Amino acid sequence: MNELNQDIQSTFRKISRRYDWHMRCYNLVGLRIGVYRRHAVDLLKLKPGDRVVDLGCGTGLSFSHIVERIGPEGHLTGVDMTAGMLACARERCDRSGWHNVELVQSEITKYEFPQSIDAVLTTGVMGYVPESDRVIQSAAQALAPGGRLVILDAKKPDAWPQWLFKLLFKIKKPLGLGIEYFDKRPWESVERHFQETTFEERYGGWVYCSTGFNAS
Repeated sequence: MNELNQDIQSTFRKISRRYDWHMRCYNLVGLRIGVYRRHAVDLLKLKPGDRVVDLGCGTGLSFSHIVERIGPEGHLTGVDMTAGMLACARERCDRSGWHNVELVQSEITKYEFPQSIDAVLTTGVMGYVPESDRVIQSAAQALAPGGRLVILDAKKPDAWPQWLFKLLFKIKKPLGLGIEYFDKRPWESVERHFQETTFEERYGGWVYCSTGFNAS
């Protein structure tokens, strides 16, 4: 494991039990992450029986939105590199009685996608991944015809002055994020590896949804 991944894993191991609480706190500044998660899952256009990979699933905050769409006949794989986050995700599955959720501990760059899956969701992860282009390409190759990838993540607002962005960055103190996280542009890789794409911004340009779709 490289030094960057060690730092990330250490951060999320320490806050895994408080992670959901931290996410709820963002509502205090109008950052409705739960609403954005549901919208990202809507963009996947899931059907009963679909096979989905939630890449960087954390504590499983997106699981309920996915499971209610794929039904008990579908299958969800949650992938995360941090054991503490996966332990919380496992508890969430046990409480909810979800028996069609598989949890995998793996670095994102080392995860091997199952073939002919129907959808890939990744939330708040790609800025950590130096090899994000290769990961997105692998996801595109693993998706069945008609499958979709959706990335929900954060970026630097294009129209904001640098001083204002840095000020709000310090106020929000994102978990485990350096300011360089917001300079990554994974949606450009989505545009490179998918036939059809969409790009949406939320929260004044801080949050985006990038969708990739291959018709065949």
